[in-house]
Amino acid sequence: MGFVKTAWMITSTLFACMHLTSVAANDIQEELKVIDEKITKEEKKIKAQQVKQKKAKRELSKTKKEIDLLEKDLNKLSKKEKKLLKELRSLEKREKALKSDVANEKIRLSQLVKQTYILGYSADTRSTQRAQIDSEISRVYLKRIALQRSVAIKNFNAKIKEIDLLQEKKIGVRKKLRRVKKDTSKQKSVAERKKQKSSSEITATQSQIKRSEKKIKENKKRLTNLFAKLKRIKEESIKNKHLPDKSADGKPFRSLKGKLRLPVIGNVTAKFGQKRTGSEVAWEGIFISSKQGNSVKSIAGGAVVYSDWLRGFGNLVIVDHGKGFYSLYGNNESIWVREGDQLKAGDQLGTVGNSGGHSETGVYFEVRHESKPLNPMEWVTITN
Repeated sequence: MGFVKTAWMITSTLFACMHLTSVAANDIQEELKVIDEKITKEEKKIKAQQVKQKKAKRELSKTKKEIDLLEKDLNKLSKKEKKLLKELRSLEKREKALKSDVANEKIRLSQLVKQTYILGYSADTRSTQRAQIDSEISRVYLKRIALQRSVAIKNFNAKIKEIDLLQEKKIGVRKKLRRVKKDTSKQKSVAERKKQKSSSEITATQSQIKRSEKKIKENKKRLTNLFAKLKRIKEESIKNKHLPDKSADGKPFRSLKGKLRLPVIGNVTAKFGQKRTGSEVAWEGIFISSKQGNSVKSIAGGAVVYSDWLRGFGNLVIVDHGKGFYSLYGNNESIWVREGDQLKAGDQLGTVGNSGGHSETGVYFEVRHESKPLNPMEWVTITN
């Protein structure tokens, strides 16, 4: 019963920090997969943004050409406007001159009318002969005055009509100019908005591409670090190709330090004293990755003091080698021994499994003196 009590003391101490570190490589592989998926996702985003950016650049190029053409049209209109304004000023000058002529014609007509009145209706107090002579002269002058008046009226009316035509022409020119300028300005405004939209899209896509490229760079760096870590784990893993045999049987356990064999064929993937992933707690044993069903053998002679399932350890066997030395074998698929059985070095005590609920099959192995964990690798020899 003392053996059982000691075994429970050891397993209770182990339980708080036990976790199979063999999953570390699996965790890294899983993380590699996740990062690779993230990189692929960002690369797809970049591709989509590049397509969008290419389209926006084409649209921007097209819009710039439209704006250039509109600018040329506006320049032509500006020149035309200057020409029309010059023409308008000329028309206004002509109109002013005509109005001045019209005013002068009015004065002339007024004078002609006055002269006609004087010659035709003035009182005659002279002799009959003189009156006849004056009357004849008046008729000649009146005839001339009438002709001049007729020409003056005709010129007057012609100039008034020309003024009206000039005003209509000015109004028409101004309307046309305003309409064309308005249409061209509207088209330019639309083109400018399109240009702004395209430029904004290009800027937005460029920003998105930069963000994705940054994420890819960060993830690739993580990927490189994980590959290095995985490589380091693989390089540091120790391969064991030999099982315990009878050569260690019957000898004091302390004298076997550095001469024992690991209990199972496989790779040491978690080492004593190594920090657990995401924790500051150090491992108190080692994990030997091995194929399911492989033999698990006792490293030396001793008595089985524990043989049962234990939470966190799965199917666990503890062997007492005397003088306070114990060996522990966890995560077994099956147990072939019972408490109280006497074992010799190399006896099979179970088979490899993952009864501890882990993704990888193998054996968790510890060596202890009393309740103190010892580095198992200092007690074994590895020869390949």
